[in-house]
Amino acid sequence: MNKVRLSALLLLGTILQVSAVSAADYEPPPPVDELRPASYDWSGLYVGGWVGNVCFDDGSIDDGGVAGPQELDGCGYKGGAMLGYNHQIQDWVLGVEVDYGFSGSTIEKNYDADPTITGDTFDFNGIGTARAKFGYAFDDTLLFMTAGGAYADVTLNGRLGAAGATPFSQDESLFGWTVGLGMEHAVTDNFRLRLDYLYTEFSKKTFDCAPGCSPEVDPGSEHEVRLGAIWAFNWF
Repeated sequence: MNKVRLSALLLLGTILQVSAVSAADYEPPPPVDELRPASYDWSGLYVGGWVGNVCFDDGSIDDGGVAGPQELDGCGYKGGAMLGYNHQIQDWVLGVEVDYGFSGSTIEKNYDADPTITGDTFDFNGIGTARAKFGYAFDDTLLFMTAGGAYADVTLNGRLGAAGATPFSQDESLFGWTVGLGMEHAVTDNFRLRLDYLYTEFSKKTFDCAPGCSPEVDPGSEHEVRLGAIWAFNWF
């Protein structure tokens, strides 16, 4: 009996010693609110900025001259800002977004269809869009499609007269539609990077630059490739 009691006391002492060492090495887990969720949450308000390249093709300007419509195309750089909101349903993400971008002279070409009007530039000063978004989330990476309306502020610069002596500059607004697709990746819970592409078509516009001068401009197709940085707010 004494041997049994002695063995039990030795076993109990060993267990207590191991427990004390384990307790000294134990570190409690971080609070639950500091752990990142298993799946990234795309819901909420966000703002951001972007830079990119913009090109126009298949455009024309027709001033009624004997040479007919003149080709209008060109490329340039552009930058702007965006504001949007997402709502996630399981792995699907729905959203709305507005943006506005500025660029320099994107089309610089003479369109001298006849001696009475010669041109210098057709500038897209700014282009804005309002779009719906639909995407699928692979945890912290989102693939999406987008479509909506577009607005542009443009300037036509030219010269009137056989000698091109009378300059003119006229601002107008254009409206159209846009579609696109993109990919977005969450670097942290709040910071995201985006690469996207937009295709935009604008309506034709007639410029009344002077009596007898009313060139019709078809902007053609606009192509944008953009790299953006986004800050997401997690309190919405």
